Formats: sequence, C-alpha cells, structure tokens
Amino acid sequence: MTPRSIGRGRAATAGRWTATVLAATAALPGTGAAALVLLPPPSWTAWQLGLLALEFSLVFAALAALGLLSSLVASGRVRRRAKARAGGRPSTGGAGAVWRRRLAAAAAAANGAVLVAALVPPAAIWSTARAEGVPLGPGAYTAGLATGTDREPETRVYLRTGGSGVGASAPEELEVDVWEPRDRDGGAPPPIVVNVHGGADDLPQSLLPRWDTWLADSGHVVFDVDYRYFPDGGWSVPVSDVKCAIGWAREHAEEYGAAPERVAVTGQSAGGLIALLAGYTSAEEIPPSCDVRGIGVDAVVAWYSVADGTADAPGVPWRLRHSPIREELDEDTVRMMGGTPDEVPGEYAMISPITHVSSDTPPTLLVMSGHDLFLDVEDNRRLAARLGAAGVEHRLLEIPWAEHMFDLNWGGLASQVTRPVLEDFLTEHLSA
Repeated sequence: MTPRSIGRGRAATAGRWTATVLAATAALPGTGAAALVLLPPPSWTAWQLGLLALEFSLVFAALAALGLLSSLVASGRVRRRAKARAGGRPSTGGAGAVWRRRLAAAAAAANGAVLVAALVPPAAIWSTARAEGVPLGPGAYTAGLATGTDREPETRVYLRTGGSGVGASAPEELEVDVWEPRDRDGGAPPPIVVNVHGGADDLPQSLLPRWDTWLADSGHVVFDVDYRYFPDGGWSVPVSDVKCAIGWAREHAEEYGAAPERVAVTGQSAGGLIALLAGYTSAEEIPPSCDVRGIGVDAVVAWYSVADGTADAPGVPWRLRHSPIREELDEDTVRMMGGTPDEVPGEYAMISPITHVSSDTPPTLLVMSGHDLFLDVEDNRRLAARLGAAGVEHRLLEIPWAEHMFDLNWGGLASQVTRPVLEDFLTEHLSA
C-alpha cells in the first residue's frame, strides 16, 4: 500500500464521517418540527413555531431528502457497490467503520421518517386542491407571509365609545382601514367586504393586509375593522361594534364608490365568531353600538371559528386538552362570558352561532383547518348541517393538515386552495 493510497483512504474516511454528521444533523430540524406539530404545545410560542413548521413542511422534506443522500454516502454503500460491479472485493473497514455505518443507518431511518411525515400535509392539501379544481403553484409557495403589502389604507374612526354600559371598556376611538381596488373598470360599483380580525385585544385591524389588498383588487372595497375585544362579562360588545361598522360602511359607501346594497362580513378565529353573530342575529337580539341602519349582510365568511359553545358542543382537540394553553383559554372564556356554562347557560347559547340559524340566515362560507389546535372540525360540520337543514346556501371548505391561522402564510398551500373558493363565493353572492 503506497502513501498515496493511504492518503486517499483517509480522505475517503473523513468524507464519510462528514456525510454521517450531515445526515444526522439534517434529521434534527424535521424531528423537532414534527414534535411541534403533533404534540400538545407547552406554550404559545411552541404553538406558533408548530404553525410555521406545518406551513413550511416542504422545507423539512428537502432537508430530509438531503439527509438520506448523505446517509447513503456515509454508509459507504455507493463505493462498495462500485467495487462489486468492478469485480473487486469491498472492504468492511474496522470498528470505526462499523459504528459509522450504524450511525448512518440510524440517520437514514430518521430522515426517512421525517421525509414521509413532511410530505403528508402537502399531499393531503394537494388532494383537496384537486377535488376543488384549484391548481397549486410551486412558485407561490415562496411568496412569503400575509403581514405585509405594497400600499397603505385610508384609516378612519367609525366609533367613539363613551365607556358606559355593562361590559363596556374605557373610552376609545375604534378605527377602520379602507382598502380600495387599485384599478377600476368603470363598471358597476364594487361590493363591500367588512373584515374582522381575530387574535387578542392588543391586535389592530388589518392584521393580514395582504388579504385585504387581494380582496380589494379582486373587485371589493374592504373595510377592515377594529373592535373592543370581549370585555369582562360583555361578550356581545364586539358584535355590536362590528354591526356599527357594517352600518358605517354602508353610510360611507358613496365616498369610496362602493355599492351599499351588497355587503359581506368575514372574519378569522374570534373575528369569524363575531362575523357569524353579526350576520346571524337581529338588531333586537344584539343591537349595534352606534346609531346606524342597514346592518344586515348578504354573505358571511368565517375562518376556523367556533360555532357552538353550548353543552352539546364537540370536545376540544386532544392536543389542546393536554396543553397548558387550555387553562388560559378557559379562564378568558369565563371572564368574557360572566360565568361558567353551568352558571350562565343562556349566555353560552346566545354566543353560539349554531343556535341562531334560520331560513333567513345569509349564505355562509366556512373555512376549517383540519389540524386546528383550538377547534374540532366536527364543530363546523355541525353548523354546516344545521344550515343545510334550514335551507341556507352554504359551503364548508375543510383543509386537511392546516393549522389555526394558516392564512398567515400567503403562499402556503392551504391559502392557495382557499383564495379561489373565497373569490367564487363572494362573486356568487355579491354580484350586481
């Protein structure tokens, strides 16, 4: 054996160990991501990371594929097979080589599992997209989040609260962002879409402005509203505020060239619950928080929103049952409702959109995430069944393996599926 061949052997060994380390390292992000997606989140931050991991699962699939390739190189199988084809005798190496191959095999197994797990969500969403006739664009996948946009809205104050009444918050000004179409074709005035953000009391209107601009450029004038977020014992206050905003948008429609007789209300999460209640209840049941007329709507869109808060509601998902987040949510619910379901069952019935369904309920689109931490898909299925029994036009779009707030990712596969369905629904029910 010459010094040159010894040098080549050492270089090959070093290369295989490097590949082994790369293979093992490649499996770590995907393994952690899988834990964040599949297990109960220990904190809000863990849930948010799990949301991002699920939305960008193809990135982890690519890392796992790279890890599998590295495992193949690390195990020395490529070189041994080449020697065997050449008629040579493959070398088994010493104890170090044996341990290296064992580590490479373990890394290959881990990367293989990660690869399969990372491909399940996009494959399931692709199947849904195919059933809906929606093409998925690989280029759109890297379009980024929905938190930024290319222009600014006009911000107006639609309500100055007086801070009086049961459950009312301190005096404040409630704002609405108005997003107009970039280009108008000079035809009929565009319809109005009132959007209600979800989240918490410290979040502003236009939480996901890229959706606002898309809706506007799709032929709508969008009024994205802020509201008082469920004050103590005053769960109906935000519904009253949104009804006020709907009336305000109608009264100011002419200023923006919009059609006041064609209005839809949309909302995400808590905003979806508010949208459903604003569309399903009368002024007598929940009055607007300002002196306006014309608070009825022609269509309602609710994204991953609770429909039933009564004792008959489906249970919470397994991950939430075993997460410390649940205790915080339960406390917040009791706070805003003014008691537990046993103490104020009538209030829990009133806040449940499913109890307000009638033949007069406006057409409804329900967008439900199939891997939602906070809501069982059966909740929206039961509302869809109730709407169908009442003869109400409705649509339930279930997106498998999508998490609560998936629309944060503008380019995500779930968002790509939702956009044309939402556009078709609004066109059908808001056309002149």
